[in-house]
Amino acid sequence: MARFFRWIGLFILLVVAALALTALIARMSDGPIGVFAGGPLDSGDRMAEGLSDWTEFRGVDAIDLQLLEPPRSRRVWILVDDDGSLYIPSGFVRSLPIWKHWPHEAVKDGRSVIRVEGRLYPVQLVRIEDMQLLSKLGRKLTAKYELPAQEGPPDPEDFWVFRVDPRTAS
Repeated sequence: MARFFRWIGLFILLVVAALALTALIARMSDGPIGVFAGGPLDSGDRMAEGLSDWTEFRGVDAIDLQLLEPPRSRRVWILVDDDGSLYIPSGFVRSLPIWKHWPHEAVKDGRSVIRVEGRLYPVQLVRIEDMQLLSKLGRKLTAKYELPAQEGPPDPEDFWVFRVDPRTAS
């Protein structure tokens, strides 16, 4: 029986080491690797400024997002509203405080770079707190990603949405 537990312990140690190595490699990479945050976004055509109309990306499911401070990237879902505005939702902000740092960092300094279809855009993230808009975007998110429907309005402490505004590269 002791031998069995040694093998289980060794297996767990190998899994933890593999995850730690993947996380380390991701931090040095050009973009995220799966759920692991990546390094600064480098590859792609650099655009001089962000767009004010993101309609052409309505069918895109996810993009790479990098905050300028700290310079880490992650893969995020997106929503393009009827008026062409781009939004980045973040759920579980309060529920997963150990995992979800980027929304709080974006509120402090929303200067960001996003990579969409091989192009890098300098943008500014602005948190949306209008409950009517949050509810509308929550419904769009549920439909686009086929999520379970939620009764009532979203919890503004746990579901944050950022509007992506144009910014000139600096």
